[in-house]
Amino acid sequence: MKIRIGTPRLLCRASSRALMFLLCVFASASAFGADPAIPSGDIRIHYHRPDGNYSGWTVYAFDNTTEDTGNYGGGPVQVTGTDSFGAYFDVGVTPGAQEVGIIIHNPTASGGDQKDTPNNLFVDPATQGIEYWAYSGIAKLYTSAPSLTNPTALLPGYVRVHYHRTDGNYGGWTIYAFYDTTEFTGDYNSGLVPATNTDAYGVYFDVAVVPNAQNLGLIIHNPSAPGGDQKDPGPNEFVDPSTEGFEYWGYTGIGKLYKSQPSLSNPAALLPGYARIHYFRPDGNYANWTVYAFNDTAEYTGDFNDGLTGVTSHDSYGAYFDISLIPNPKDLGFIVHNISTGVKDPGPDMHLNVATNTQAWAISGNATVFLTTPTPTQILDSLLNVEQAYWLDRQRVAIQPQFAQSGDTFAISSSLTGGLSVTPTGVTGGTNIPLTVGGALTADELLRYPQLNGYTVLQLPANTQLSALQTALEGQLAFSAIGSNGALQYATGIQFAGVLDDLYYYPGKLGVVFHHWDDKDWRDWPDDEDCAVKLKLWAPTAQSVSLQLFDHESDTAPSAVAPMHEHDGVWVAKGDPGWKDKYYLYSVKVWVSADGAVDTNVTSDPYSIDIALNGTKSRITDLDSDKTKPAGWDEETSPPLRSVSDMSIYELHVRDFSVNDLTVPLAHRGMYEAFEDQGSDGMKHLRSLAESGLKAVHILPSFHFASVNEDKSKWIIPTGLAAYPPDGQQQQAAVTASQTNPAYNWGYDPVHYMTPEGSYAINPDNRVREYRGMVDGLHKAGLRVVQDVVFNHTNASGEAPNSNLDEVVPNYYHRLDANGNLETGSCCPDTASEHLMMEKLIIDTLVLNARDYKIDGFRFDILSFMFTYNIQHIQRALQALIPEKDGVDGSKIYLYGEGFNFGDTANNQIGPNASQINLYGFGVGTFNDRIRDGIHGGSPFTDERVQGFATGLFTDPSDYTNSNPPLNGQQNQLLQYSDWIDVGLTGNLRDYSFTDSAGATVTGAQVLYNGQPTGYTKSPIEAVNYASVHDNQDLFDKVQLKSSYNDNIATRARRQVMGMSLVTLGEGIPFFQAGDDLLRSKDMDQNSYNSGDWFNKIDWSGKTANWGIGLPIASQNQAQWPIMMPLLSNPAYTPLPANIAYSKAAFSELLQIRYSSELFRMPTFEEVQQNLTFLNTGSNQTPGLIVMKLDANGGSYGIYKHVVVVFNATNASVTFTNSHLQGLGLHLHPVQRHSSDPATSQSTFNSKEGTATVPALTTAVFVAETE
Repeated sequence: MKIRIGTPRLLCRASSRALMFLLCVFASASAFGADPAIPSGDIRIHYHRPDGNYSGWTVYAFDNTTEDTGNYGGGPVQVTGTDSFGAYFDVGVTPGAQEVGIIIHNPTASGGDQKDTPNNLFVDPATQGIEYWAYSGIAKLYTSAPSLTNPTALLPGYVRVHYHRTDGNYGGWTIYAFYDTTEFTGDYNSGLVPATNTDAYGVYFDVAVVPNAQNLGLIIHNPSAPGGDQKDPGPNEFVDPSTEGFEYWGYTGIGKLYKSQPSLSNPAALLPGYARIHYFRPDGNYANWTVYAFNDTAEYTGDFNDGLTGVTSHDSYGAYFDISLIPNPKDLGFIVHNISTGVKDPGPDMHLNVATNTQAWAISGNATVFLTTPTPTQILDSLLNVEQAYWLDRQRVAIQPQFAQSGDTFAISSSLTGGLSVTPTGVTGGTNIPLTVGGALTADELLRYPQLNGYTVLQLPANTQLSALQTALEGQLAFSAIGSNGALQYATGIQFAGVLDDLYYYPGKLGVVFHHWDDKDWRDWPDDEDCAVKLKLWAPTAQSVSLQLFDHESDTAPSAVAPMHEHDGVWVAKGDPGWKDKYYLYSVKVWVSADGAVDTNVTSDPYSIDIALNGTKSRITDLDSDKTKPAGWDEETSPPLRSVSDMSIYELHVRDFSVNDLTVPLAHRGMYEAFEDQGSDGMKHLRSLAESGLKAVHILPSFHFASVNEDKSKWIIPTGLAAYPPDGQQQQAAVTASQTNPAYNWGYDPVHYMTPEGSYAINPDNRVREYRGMVDGLHKAGLRVVQDVVFNHTNASGEAPNSNLDEVVPNYYHRLDANGNLETGSCCPDTASEHLMMEKLIIDTLVLNARDYKIDGFRFDILSFMFTYNIQHIQRALQALIPEKDGVDGSKIYLYGEGFNFGDTANNQIGPNASQINLYGFGVGTFNDRIRDGIHGGSPFTDERVQGFATGLFTDPSDYTNSNPPLNGQQNQLLQYSDWIDVGLTGNLRDYSFTDSAGATVTGAQVLYNGQPTGYTKSPIEAVNYASVHDNQDLFDKVQLKSSYNDNIATRARRQVMGMSLVTLGEGIPFFQAGDDLLRSKDMDQNSYNSGDWFNKIDWSGKTANWGIGLPIASQNQAQWPIMMPLLSNPAYTPLPANIAYSKAAFSELLQIRYSSELFRMPTFEEVQQNLTFLNTGSNQTPGLIVMKLDANGGSYGIYKHVVVVFNATNASVTFTNSHLQGLGLHLHPVQRHSSDPATSQSTFNSKEGTATVPALTTAVFVAETE
């Protein structure tokens, strides 16, 4: 037998256990002072018994212990010592132990073994520490000592959950805790948190929580229940100790942990401090339905998807949810949603004024918040607010199979006045079209609507008149199923996009169409007449449409109202020459299901090509008029592009470009016209980049968007911000205050797709000409123009302001879920490009901008919310543009976008989405996040300090890095990043074969990037390689955040250039954020979309980098302020003009090198596989070094037959030798031989040895003109 007395462990032998205990107590360290240190590899259990008798009491440890687990009765861990609390036991545990089981018992007790508490106890040393306290009779090992005078008092660091069972049987009931807990979470079934004690309410459980716990998940369950584990009541429960406190009460069968005790006689009574949301579903299925609460709630709001407030209980109405409120609440926002399917019901956020009402009633599919129990009629009529039926085409309807039972009869009901009513026997108040089960979805429908696979198809009668369908589509619609007993079995609203596409798809021109007499496409219909101008609106569900004409944009009443006649869903007004430059609105009489009424919507034209201030009216503008063109516009052409593989892109915001440029006339700053000021610092810089080889400028959204008032007199622009400290909060506070009437936004909230944004025009009435002037200015500087387009969502939907699409054809242009609710996965109302006329709007917009604004490329925001067939149709339309007819060469228009696979379209769930992997072979670029993350480390979803290849991982680790993975872990991560970069340097080719960092021969797709293939492209032009973009921090701010504190500003500038070199010198399309070459900073703002000019401006003069101008906007960055403040306040990290000049010159040199050889711009997989190899590979490679070899192999790629690029991201000079380099006549590239950077120009190559020597943090390019 062994006992431990202090340290070291002493062996005591005695003739009796009592004598042995006394000897050990006498010998214990506590008799002489403080407790001895806990031995390494042990945990300490302090134990108090009120009777003071510790004789025979021992600890039996199990799971992750080094103690003897085969001798329970022998008491393998006896008292180690005593202290002021009582006795203590030192228990040996395994290294890294997490779940350690503890039983305090007395195997020598009279009557047999006696446990102190009947339940096994568990601790987690990995999260809770190595010292614990137990009080006799209380089943909890605490991490601090309980009060000896009040041992049941709740201790800091714990949440107490009281629990009452009506049967009084608590045997086997435990709590499993997760998320913000320090309890072990890896073993659900062992009952790690048994009942701590009993009280007058029942029992309670003390649960250990992390500091500042907010989201504590709890499951009350009995893992030993007959028949298997039993939960009470079933769904997971959540509490937020930071807002609700640390003590809760649960009642069996009620799915809520309350912050005050429920009545034992009436436990369903609503408690003070709570609101109750009653919820009715016709199908009676409440599984997985939850409430997400926001605004004046005490519930945790940081996790939408976990269902933090599940069903509390049920009553005669349906289910209800009790929502915890903050003190003195006013507005409770809530969303009813299904955490399994992601469906919201009904979709829009709902609100309850809890200052006056603490109960509300909701009906599935109905956005109304009822303050009293709805009537049966209200409940029945709400069935039609859900739209679960799909009218596919003129012949067929699809419905979920469970609603199409054998023996039922089915019908479409319609009413032009919205008079449909649901009764127990069916839908009344309209005209019916009978349906019969039969048929199947076509291949095209399964492509466009794969989510309908498995639906039951029903047929309309073959003799149904087209006029009957057209009339039905102009009113309220319903689908119903009637049982053989005459009773209503099911009723729902109808989604009708499919049948509109079938009956009314229109390929012709829409909007303002001027007759130039040579237009072959003028006549759409046989009865068309000649006139000066036509206005055409696609509105197939409208009951009537008229045109309101206004002489001036500020007029409040029309000067004339013109009738419009309808041709197969297209409404047409014919005008005379006097209509030119007038303004107009459409008056559309249409059924609006959201209002449950026929509304008359007065709206602007979705096809507007010009608008009044802020889009309040559309304008009849002739884009062929000389007034809309800068001088020489008709003769102006884009700079030539040999091949799309020659593209390189510089991303720029219109306002960022010139608002801070003092060499631009004041009136032009922040405006389109600044691009016509060829002598400004900004234009000189762009022209210099073009001379170095840059091919295109990408303009952030410049169509009409909602977030900036085009009336500049309303703008609030903060001043005097330079007076505040570099790490001050004052700057961001002033910018935040200006956001009520800002001059600035990125503009990703479109209203009119075809109209230039007016806030960038000196005179918004002249926006068309000024926009063309911008394009002309960039073309004259030698740069092609890429337009950022946002077709995945709109600013508004429904009857909201700016919702011109829905006001014309409600419920068509936007994507709806299976219940007819609006999808908002993009952050705003998602558009439905699967619908033919939404696709047409996209294509028409692109063609107009390419032809009439001479745009050379398009960048698609959230491209993956569109589909591959949309991309094919877009390509076909653009490639049809030819210089002879259209003035542009559509074959040279480059398309690229965000192909990230997420949201409602992810994984092809509603069609083949235009994601990175699905666009293989399309010749369309997607942003390559693989090389991005490899270059700077981490991702937008990890800690901002995670280092990467260019920012010092392993080669110059920061304090943050050293406090996380061990050094070998850093090296392994760096090698993985190097593999990602290698694949990126090939143009992210899927099938490119090379040797990875483990020494294996793999393809680009076999290298894994967070579980996905790294390589996914067929040709290099499908990869847009980047390290910096408007989203998240820019490259320099990432360098600042990630670099070691020991790195001076010169070193940080070299890291910046290293990152840019990896983008510039790889295959594929290099992409840069404007100002990257000038060490541009936004003071680490991770989302500067509305951070104003102050944080977004660019200094083209090279005097400053915009660093140290104050902490970034709190709403987006406050949690990171503690990391940012030491950086901003340290003047040593501020870029000096010399650092900026170095980076500027280095970037220019990199561009010159890229365009000196076509080996950097190979267009096909075959060429890259044949001509590009990596030399520093395998498990023995030098970490932080990438060596890329390019060989012409007899091909025609320019003067250089061999090119070797050495990317040395280490902090030391590297000498690299490889047999494949021996004998090659390589020398430093002429551009670098005369580099403005002395270190770069010192790079050398020894042909005989095949050795390249490259200084620290340098990218060197060696070339040979001979084979």
